Amino acid sequence: MTLLTLDELAYRVLPQVAPGRALADREWRTLSQVAETILEDLPFSIDAARVADNVERFLCEGRSQRAWRCRVLLTLLETMPFLTHGRGFSALDLHERRRLFEARIVDGRGLWGLCAKVRYLVLMGAYGDECVPSSLGVLLPGERRPLRRTRRSGSLPIGRGSASGG
Repeated sequence: MTLLTLDELAYRVLPQVAPGRALADREWRTLSQVAETILEDLPFSIDAARVADNVERFLCEGRSQRAWRCRVLLTLLETMPFLTHGRGFSALDLHERRRLFEARIVDGRGLWGLCAKVRYLVLMGAYGDECVPSSLGVLLPGERRPLRRTRRSGSLPIGRGSASGG
């Protein structure tokens, strides 16, 4: 008797993924709707579908052996609202999704708390986009940040708060 690994089990249980994709259609839609739900206060504008595309591109290009975990997370988030709303996440309107995030997911415990990890995917997809303004301090691959002098922690220049300079 051979035991199944978690990734093999996920592969058998989760929906099939089209060639060249990392997420099934339903998972991509859920991710896009999460982005639409939580990215309203960014200091720049980005389309929710673009965020989902960026995450999927990252999973494909990185050939992550753990991409199945992202898929399980998105599937869990899609199904959890059946407990509270009687329908899946993608069937909720924007207002209901925002209320769900505020009431259950942001400070959630147990499986709701696990669902909160989707925020990291969304932020990666948003801030990893090439449209992010450089004024936010986000560097694209190959860009260099100018060197700055930094002060060692604990050392103050003479004359500013030191006992000898006051």
